[in-house]
Amino acid sequence: MQPYAPEIVSIAETCLGGLQGRSALLIGHEEQCQSYMLLLHQAGMKYIYQEETYYQVAAILPRVQLLMNLPAPSTSLQTIPLLTASAIARGCIGRRTPLLIFDLAESPSIEELAGLLPTVCLYTPEDLRQILSRSRVQVS
Repeated sequence: MQPYAPEIVSIAETCLGGLQGRSALLIGHEEQCQSYMLLLHQAGMKYIYQEETYYQVAAILPRVQLLMNLPAPSTSLQTIPLLTASAIARGCIGRRTPLLIFDLAESPSIEELAGLLPTVCLYTPEDLRQILSRSRVQVS
């Protein structure tokens, strides 16, 4: 999903009614997050947190409106660990504002049950592929 970073940030901006003054959490290695960090910063995001693991997710979620998960591609010997719905739910306790989540892995890396939480809007890899393929057809 790296080549689609501008389109994905545009989708986030539309869904949240703008990114100016908002906060985001990017999960992944710094190299993978770099293009998204730059685009989000240019869009006027107030705070951009970056974590390499899921350990601090529940603690950071109350401070953000956007979560982007960019795990390293899996190898044949290693599978991508799932960010669980329960970790997201713990971070959403008492939340009154929507949380927009983009799963930017090749295959699902966020438990799909997270999308059923009341304040969460989850875009799975398949959702994003469909949206991006439609936008490519409309441009042609």
